[in-house]
Amino acid sequence: MIDNIQRAVVAVMGPTASGKTSLAVDLALSFGGELINSDSRQAIAGVQVGVCKPTAEELLGVPCHGLDWGRIGERYSAALFAQRARQVMAEIWSRGHLPIVVGGTGLYVRGLLSGFDFGRLPPSTGLRGGSAEALSELAPRVAAAVDLRNPRRVERALELVRAGRQPVAQRPEWAAVRLAVQIQREDLRARIDARSRRLVAAPLAEEIARLRGEGWPDQVISEIAIGYREGLAWMDGRLSTADAAQAISGRTWRYARSQLTWLRSESELTWVTSAPAAEQVVSLTLRREPVPVR
Repeated sequence: MIDNIQRAVVAVMGPTASGKTSLAVDLALSFGGELINSDSRQAIAGVQVGVCKPTAEELLGVPCHGLDWGRIGERYSAALFAQRARQVMAEIWSRGHLPIVVGGTGLYVRGLLSGFDFGRLPPSTGLRGGSAEALSELAPRVAAAVDLRNPRRVERALELVRAGRQPVAQRPEWAAVRLAVQIQREDLRARIDARSRRLVAAPLAEEIARLRGEGWPDQVISEIAIGYREGLAWMDGRLSTADAAQAISGRTWRYARSQLTWLRSESELTWVTSAPAAEQVVSLTLRREPVPVR
């Protein structure tokens, strides 16, 4: 057992379908860890298939927190995630375990591990609106920590700034190991294609039918995650099975490429291709020895 596992945290990042969960589970089994989901779509309670939540079989008995912190149709934010995740991290440490944050929503991970405080201001305060240029002019330091290509996040940051509650970077109280899964683009595309074909099948249709039965309108269902809009069109006969799978694959691939662009902008990342390599990085870091970086 690593002596200084207390106040250490590991993050496993990467594009969708790259194998993040499998790697995180391997690390949890090796170091006595518990997972914290940092995927904004997988955080939504009441859905499983379309957001590709890890199954019990995939988790191999490893606890995974944060798979039900959001609600259908409600806005879930990096600030809310960081607040909940910090509480859970403390609980995991109290059990002598290692928190392992896993997911593809980059801003969530950045905000949590950097100690970034997004403020306690409730959303929709009437201070919304504005551009990335406005944020950069008003608060350059805040702009540097926000995904300026995401209008919703830009507006939220401007809302905080205009309310006089600028998010600030605080000194983290933990040592963080940041890993990113490296995968060949052709392999990633093949995984996305295969997963998209699996989605257009009975389980997704059953999930959408259940959501409709619960009274959720199609517009809300379609916005849950990639795949639900296409699933609705397939179920209603507006898309063939092949066309629905192709549409899901195309949207997912574009999302994966945007995730890779985000990851390339992140500092202190160690790219790994296998569980043994990742275990070596984590072990060396927790023992405070030099870490080989790609």
